[in-house]
Amino acid sequence: MAFALFVIEQFFSFIFKHYAEWSLFLALGFVILFIGASVWFVKWLTANTSAQKTSLRVIKRIAVIGITAIASVIGSSSLGGLVTLITGTYPTNGMLVIGVLLIVACYLIKADIPTVKYTLLMMGVLISGGASFFVDDILFFIYVIALVALLVFTKHTPVRLLLFVLVQGLLLIKVPTAYYDTIKIDYVLLALFLLNAAVYAINVHHAFKKAALLLAFIFLLSLTELSEPSFLNIIYCTVFFVISTVFLFVTVRKEPKYDFIVGMIFWFVFLAMKYYDFVWDLFNKSLVLVILGLIFLFLSRKWDLSTPDQPQPSFLDRSRTAVWIIILVQLIMLGGIFTKNEVLLQNGKEIKLALQPIDPRSLLQGDYVELNYDIAHVTLPHVKDGEKVKLVLRPNKQGVYKYAKIYQADDDWNKPYTSKKKDVVITGSYHDWGIQYGIEHYFIPEGTGSKVESEARFATVRVGKNGDAIVTKVGK
Repeated sequence: MAFALFVIEQFFSFIFKHYAEWSLFLALGFVILFIGASVWFVKWLTANTSAQKTSLRVIKRIAVIGITAIASVIGSSSLGGLVTLITGTYPTNGMLVIGVLLIVACYLIKADIPTVKYTLLMMGVLISGGASFFVDDILFFIYVIALVALLVFTKHTPVRLLLFVLVQGLLLIKVPTAYYDTIKIDYVLLALFLLNAAVYAINVHHAFKKAALLLAFIFLLSLTELSEPSFLNIIYCTVFFVISTVFLFVTVRKEPKYDFIVGMIFWFVFLAMKYYDFVWDLFNKSLVLVILGLIFLFLSRKWDLSTPDQPQPSFLDRSRTAVWIIILVQLIMLGGIFTKNEVLLQNGKEIKLALQPIDPRSLLQGDYVELNYDIAHVTLPHVKDGEKVKLVLRPNKQGVYKYAKIYQADDDWNKPYTSKKKDVVITGSYHDWGIQYGIEHYFIPEGTGSKVESEARFATVRVGKNGDAIVTKVGK
């Protein structure tokens, strides 16, 4: 899947940089060849591998998923581009029909060629699903009813799961948008939550129960974030907390543990979100985390002692040497980082840089602000995206360091350069959207983000001889 995402990202980067009519035909041709090669690969894998049947089945599934992801995304975008190119516009009704025909074609293929069938199915879903948002309401609901019918009558579980999620996603986006005067998104989320809760409660395939449980928690959690702090929001939050807590008590001793794990994850996510919303300013975050950690340690220890099962050696007892090696490696890495930064703080040259508006953020590791430097918005001709560069900075009359229009890329200077006394050379990574220097985040005391945002105009930075930099102060 990671490889599939990488290929898709590279494809769209190529299209954006070298867009032309021929590139769409090239992409569609690539999909056809890619599918043909994948069919051969799966057959070859079946005939030549010595893996056991279970392992072979898993490997084939992974291959089919990756191939389908690549081919369907590239194929659907290329086909949509070609139709737009030929017609001069994006015909939503026509694209809806094309998508439906691709889905039908998937079912007309009788041969057992999973990559071809699933690619046609996914291309049809992507094209028709995207077009359905822009067609008349009557066509949209006919399309949804057709998907529901297909969900009922098809026998393949993965396809049924795909349609189950797709129908709900379409309704969630389309209905509140088309009927925002009468149907609020709260109502749709509540209806979908009840639907998934009902599916989870009845006797259905275990894959559907898992999907319904996950969707039910997602929709219910989304309800707690829709309304601003108000009476309705408090009701949603209370309902979520009660339902999720009761669910944990009911499922804690049930097998398999999937239900309990999903409930526990959403329970903790909810508490974390509401902590930020309601009690961020009331309690010190570090102290709260310490107390919670101690509570969890106490409860888990008490829980272990209360279950008189056959004692098993703990993970630490079984892997003591490995654990100590991991701890030692982590300490060495952290020590190296601390040492490098301390040397830079002591020996680096201090400079002052101008800031553009900054953005306060809050994460578990602490509050920080995102710094946006003037020297980050520099265009360097003939420099590739992601290439490492070195920029020469010089102070102006106010002592603020600015880009001196001299840079080095691929070990070559753009013009002859002779170092001056106050020059500083800083290293960064060049991108189309700006230059990244590794000094974009600055951690601050908790709760001071808004003040820093309103007052900060300059950053004091220390730069080492190798071009590395570290922020020491942000202020007026």
